[in-house]
Amino acid sequence: MKTKLFLIALLAIFQSVFAQDITGSWKAELEIRGSKLPLILNVKKNTAGYSATLDSPMQNAKDIPVSKIEFGNGILSFESSLIGLKYSGTYSSEPKIQGQFSQNGFQSALTFFPLDKPVQTMGKLPADYGKNLVKLDEYLSYLEKNNVEAGKVSIFKGGKEIYQRTFGENNLPGYNPKNNLFQIGSITKTMTAVMLHQLAERKKIDLNNKLSIYFPEVPNADKITLKQMLNHSAGLANYVDSESEPKWLTEYYTEKEILNYINSQKAIFEPGTSTEYSNTGYYLLTKILEKTTGQTFAENLSRMILKPAGLTKTFTISSKPVNVFRGFSYANGWIPVKDFDFRNVVGVGDIAADPGDLNKFISQLFSGKFLSLNTLESIKPKKNHQFGLGIARVPFYNKTFYGHSGGTYGTKSLMIYNEEDQLAVSYSLNADRMGANNFAFDILSLLYGLEVKLPVVNNQKLSEADLKTFEGKYTSTQIPLGIKVFVRNGGLFAQGDGQPAFPLEFVEKQTFKFDQANLKMIFLPAENKMTLIQNGEFIFSRILE
Repeated sequence: MKTKLFLIALLAIFQSVFAQDITGSWKAELEIRGSKLPLILNVKKNTAGYSATLDSPMQNAKDIPVSKIEFGNGILSFESSLIGLKYSGTYSSEPKIQGQFSQNGFQSALTFFPLDKPVQTMGKLPADYGKNLVKLDEYLSYLEKNNVEAGKVSIFKGGKEIYQRTFGENNLPGYNPKNNLFQIGSITKTMTAVMLHQLAERKKIDLNNKLSIYFPEVPNADKITLKQMLNHSAGLANYVDSESEPKWLTEYYTEKEILNYINSQKAIFEPGTSTEYSNTGYYLLTKILEKTTGQTFAENLSRMILKPAGLTKTFTISSKPVNVFRGFSYANGWIPVKDFDFRNVVGVGDIAADPGDLNKFISQLFSGKFLSLNTLESIKPKKNHQFGLGIARVPFYNKTFYGHSGGTYGTKSLMIYNEEDQLAVSYSLNADRMGANNFAFDILSLLYGLEVKLPVVNNQKLSEADLKTFEGKYTSTQIPLGIKVFVRNGGLFAQGDGQPAFPLEFVEKQTFKFDQANLKMIFLPAENKMTLIQNGEFIFSRILE
């Protein structure tokens, strides 16, 4: 059995939304037999992501090493193997991190608060936001000029567009000025969920129904409700996330073949006991939508959302949309990406749209166009949960946005809405070098008048002869993972055992990176060595043939 490590956390239709800044010191008080034991977590950002230490002042213990720390999607988890400690918690906008502590069999709830750190807070969007839009436009011009990103941004205020710009596309090979659509990946799910809630309001479906009514052969179908599928708490596996069968995204399969595969997968937890993002749930929900209405997903979408909202630049795969921007990755230059076969992900991640249409949709959703305000309130994520019944919580300092992100192999998109400011922000990136999370954070920062640090990239091109000095098969005694490094289409690529290949972007000297997985590789060709930096540092040796 292969061990799947973290080398590349790829993108199966859901793109993580941007995270908050957790650098600095955080204090918690652990209650043990009526006494309170202070615990301080010190977090730093580095090239590998984050590093941390712990202090226990009452025990006169300082700089206890944290062996592992991860932060993403608003979830912080860390471990100290030295003292047998584990923690997992959810970041909220107060700010605080609320979660569960365990150590050598002892468990307790534990909440961290910032320690002597000024907390950045956001007021309402300023009335003179026009000057912030000018800075945003200058920022996008910088990205375009320096060949950092390509895509489109749209911003709505009070239901009307106040800014839109397509940028960077003429830097890409085969640029077509007629293109105006992007694949939006999992943002599709929000539209699927809204249609199901519309049916529920009309008493056409009960979202408390068990999955077994529709698909009795799915594992745990008699225990799973449709609501649990909507908020990813059903315990269903992920049909497109198979280590041994990545082809479920790239090769066409019939509905029968996909359902047979779903039926063969084991449940990953008991329904309602945990949360894990599942495309399988939404594939089945799409089929339930079609069974209930007797119409295809595309027909339902047109009747229930597109026509009522006046969305003219939103298309399902069955509509065979044209003028869709192709996706690119960067490896010594922009290289076209082979994207999904979107026929496999209808209702899950197949829609192509313009960011302006996404803002029309989410603005009208929050104005009560599609659902009653009571239903709208019910689909929001519960406190300390990321996922609601079709929309997710996206924190930005003390402000809360709601919406969804979407990632395909070629495009990264985000659609979010803030109720206080009646502000909708949507974008799609079909060429990305700085990381979509960083892009999203910068866009919101500029909108609210904050300064941002301009990303720096290296546009120096290496010769194929230079790139070939890094080629080879690498192994490590520290982790059971082989990595193949090779040159393709004039760029350098890496591929972990049983995982898809990914491009490596040149940083400097003999250092390359892949931002989507927060990964760096430092090569020493003369010594046949390579250091992988990702949640730690791991030394690899090149196998000599």
